[in-house]
Amino acid sequence: MNDVIKITLVFAVLAALVPALVFIGRDKPEGSQVSAVPASGRTVRVLSESTGKTADYDETEFIALSLMAQIPESYENEAIKAQAVLIRTYLERSRRAEKESPTKELKGALVSDDRQKYQSFFTKAQAKKYFGKDFENVFSRLCRLTADTKTEVLLYDGEPVLPAYHAVSCGVTRSAKDAWGQDIPYLVSMKSPQDNKSPDYEAVITLTVGELQKKLEKAFPDIDFSKAEKKTLTELETDKNGIISKALVCGNEVSSGELCAALGLSSPCAEVKYKSGKCTFTTHGLGHLVGLSLYGANAMAHDGKGHRDILEYYFKGAKVKLK
Repeated sequence: MNDVIKITLVFAVLAALVPALVFIGRDKPEGSQVSAVPASGRTVRVLSESTGKTADYDETEFIALSLMAQIPESYENEAIKAQAVLIRTYLERSRRAEKESPTKELKGALVSDDRQKYQSFFTKAQAKKYFGKDFENVFSRLCRLTADTKTEVLLYDGEPVLPAYHAVSCGVTRSAKDAWGQDIPYLVSMKSPQDNKSPDYEAVITLTVGELQKKLEKAFPDIDFSKAEKKTLTELETDKNGIISKALVCGNEVSSGELCAALGLSSPCAEVKYKSGKCTFTTHGLGHLVGLSLYGANAMAHDGKGHRDILEYYFKGAKVKLK
């Protein structure tokens, strides 16, 4: 498996730790006039994992339906445009990877609707069910904003970036090296201080010691829990930002992503406290914390920054270019 595909799969799996729908807002969309979808002239073929059939979407339509599953509709226009460019970058990256080494399971499609492997996406039927009577207005607005970005993609040294994003940072984003062990020069830690104002910034999970052990046993069946003690069930070392740098389960090292998935933690920025037979995990941020913070992007847009400024801030050294 080549490095491009390997890194993409790592990102897809870790991104799936946080359900896509938590990113969606339900505030009333701007405007009420429904307009025709501005066609891009480029096609995205999507494989349905449930039926095994493929369907073709115009690229503008596909990006708008992806935006519906990835970013709150109430966010500022420039924040939504930034995410639209990231989705187009994702498609361009996928096209190059598929051209180099086609994925047999895709049956000629570019992507599938499997959210464990590919970015989150709504079919029209799913979007209509979720948004109800607001669908046409939301869809129209997102298509218009997507069309405003023309054919823009985000490049580093002429190559499409790995378009990592998350809902809310912990006040800083995380480098790809710290998160995934991949030294990617444009995915470094960046300050995102506005994120602490998000209602999703902090989450608390409290478990009994017995509940904690059951979750860990299920997630890590190869670990011996027979001599487990309360405070050695989960031990965390964190960096200066409170992000897990080392996680131990009964003395065995596991990745922060594996631990978050096992316990349903919102973020790898976490601390644990034991008291009275219970353990309490407090997390800050929502998602894997790498790349674009959607909440931070919205705050920057609110302060007057454009979508290019936003992307070139969170992806250090990358540039927005017309494809």
